[in-house]
Amino acid sequence: MSYRQTVEPHHRLMYSDNIQMMAQQMQNPLRAAVTIVSAEGEAQSMADLLDRVEYEEGEDYSQRNPQNVPNHHRRWLVRPTVIQSGQLITKEEKFDKAMDPTSKLNETHVKAVERGVFDRILGVKRKAGGGYEIGGGGILGSVVEGKTPGAGTALPAGNYIAHNGAGDDTRLNAEKLRMATEAMELEDFGLETEDEIYGLITPKQKTDLINLALATKTSLNPFDVEQIRQGKPGQLLGINWLFTNRLPTDSNGYRLIPLWSKANIVCGMWQDVEGDIFNDSSKRNQPQILVDAYPAAGRIEDAGVRVIRCSEA
Repeated sequence: MSYRQTVEPHHRLMYSDNIQMMAQQMQNPLRAAVTIVSAEGEAQSMADLLDRVEYEEGEDYSQRNPQNVPNHHRRWLVRPTVIQSGQLITKEEKFDKAMDPTSKLNETHVKAVERGVFDRILGVKRKAGGGYEIGGGGILGSVVEGKTPGAGTALPAGNYIAHNGAGDDTRLNAEKLRMATEAMELEDFGLETEDEIYGLITPKQKTDLINLALATKTSLNPFDVEQIRQGKPGQLLGINWLFTNRLPTDSNGYRLIPLWSKANIVCGMWQDVEGDIFNDSSKRNQPQILVDAYPAAGRIEDAGVRVIRCSEA
């Protein structure tokens, strides 16, 4: 088949369909652990929050109407910058490779953008020297709050579980997990609703979790333990566990392990992963492929997130 340099309308449609199909097959695991919504405009209201109130008891023959007004807050998702990947399709790359729906070339760019979506949901960014740190919004980052979008509000320090906060063990252990889940339950997350709790760990904490499961195997479902052992998402100790190598560390080098409730994390999609192909007139009219997305994420309430600091020594 000859090399085609001119991108026709049907090529653009075919490429867009191919990328959309591929993106659906390669969605990152955090998508299923948060609430995905459509977004538009400069900023999207994520939630109108009402502080919790307790009931009042009335008096016999009282003519007074109750005035039990909660405080109001509003949290926002602000239109994000684009996450993108792509390249020129030179004669060496071959045009047909770009149009192939199973192409490794397309797969590489879709995976790159999906990693960006993952980082936006988690609230991390890559550090210059390698590794990750908290940045942006998402589960771990700042959330924009106010009547109109204002400055970001960081996750409160009280939501962090110390690396040595339970016993002498600085790694992930049952005491830390219970401290984190108990704190959320005391705020009624996971008690008043059937909201699912998720946790994200690296292979280091996967080892800790397996050791913990083996130590308490009499009270755990063997199937769940085997799921974790094989590196598949599974539930253990009431938490749905997901795995990644993109978790950040703090300034002391401790790994930050987030736990959150699904309904409490919102990801707004101004545009989900899409693809385009067109001729770039500034580059000898060669075809250019582009894969991009516009996601932004944030917490509805801080109380629905806990972060455990863990040593990996």
